[in-house]
Amino acid sequence: MPPLEGIRVVDLALWAAGPGAGGVLAHWGADVVKIEQPRSPDPVRVIGGTAEPGGASVMFKHYNRGKRAIALDVAADEGYDILRRLVLRADVFLTSHLTKTRQKLKIDVDDIRAINPEIVYAKVTGQGPAGPDAERGGFDLATFWCRGGLADTAAKAAGVEQPPSMIGHGDGVAAFTLASGICAALLQRERTSTAPVVDSSLLGTAMWMLGPNIASAQFPDAPNHASVPRELRGPSVNCYKTKDDRYVQLVFLGGEADWLDFYERAEHPELAGDPRFANVAFTGPLGGPDGAAAVAALDEIFAERTLDEWRVRLSTARGVWAPIQTLEELYDDSQTTANGFIRPVADAPDGLKLVAPPVLFDQDPGDPGRAPDIGEHTDEVLREVGFSELELTRYRELGVIA
Repeated sequence: MPPLEGIRVVDLALWAAGPGAGGVLAHWGADVVKIEQPRSPDPVRVIGGTAEPGGASVMFKHYNRGKRAIALDVAADEGYDILRRLVLRADVFLTSHLTKTRQKLKIDVDDIRAINPEIVYAKVTGQGPAGPDAERGGFDLATFWCRGGLADTAAKAAGVEQPPSMIGHGDGVAAFTLASGICAALLQRERTSTAPVVDSSLLGTAMWMLGPNIASAQFPDAPNHASVPRELRGPSVNCYKTKDDRYVQLVFLGGEADWLDFYERAEHPELAGDPRFANVAFTGPLGGPDGAAAVAALDEIFAERTLDEWRVRLSTARGVWAPIQTLEELYDDSQTTANGFIRPVADAPDGLKLVAPPVLFDQDPGDPGRAPDIGEHTDEVLREVGFSELELTRYRELGVIA
């Protein structure tokens, strides 16, 4: 049985991070009902102009997997009455709207708790729930990637002034963080009968990911691996180009045994007595006086073979290493396939595959099904909470549902 089977979630969130949290909960077995305005669907459905006829963008499909969808105008009195009945039977209310919008729609914490005092209220924002920028919107690229320090860290690591853009993807991490917090809140409610308000943010998520780096920034005179030129970082934690212009990342932190094993696999046993490598096992990420010479020697060695040849030679190596893979290669990665990290969507007509949330239960990643079309389950969901066919017809004529 999925771990969240029987948990009901009302998902009134837009864009990616909020809906993504609902998608994770659905993946784990919750019944997640996604609410969209009949005439104004979630913008991510058509982001980048990638919407398909009757369908949605790949981003929407990723973040909204396994949900049921209703088209409901919650700003209308009749629509709010419908929302109230959904909230009454829900365990979780999920939103990404800022305070003014929540107050206008009467979906703020006090409004929802007045309907269902035991509900877990969960929200995701850009900058967090307090502070002077709490009511400013936030997007992945600006808030997570740039304001959160990741862009600057990446630029320094790459030795460039202009940080790379469009690499944020903090929405997915913030979504997973919020989903985890919701699970903890559900456990607290079960144990204490008290349901907390759960907050996640793009900024807080970025800072959590960079926690060690941020802590180290208190000590500006200490060595900072990210800002040290590659040739001076030492050979233990470094990246090397192969004969076919691909790259291999070494993270050899296991001591001398890692290197003795590597020398044999590389067919360079003479390096065991090479003075450039005399202290390699003890220098850590920073290479010391011989680091640059050792890195230069390894540059020549890795250039002797292609990435595929190194894959074979290092497949059972003692030290930790990884090829720098393309997204396409992940579909055929042996660990990806063995663990089901990329799953075919069972009822998707286009044969779509999606990445599963990175938690397995009994080694099963789960398969919740495809993302819904807008309003696909409106009648089904409203019948379940007691609305008659006559009421559904009237609401549809009023434009409250679709």
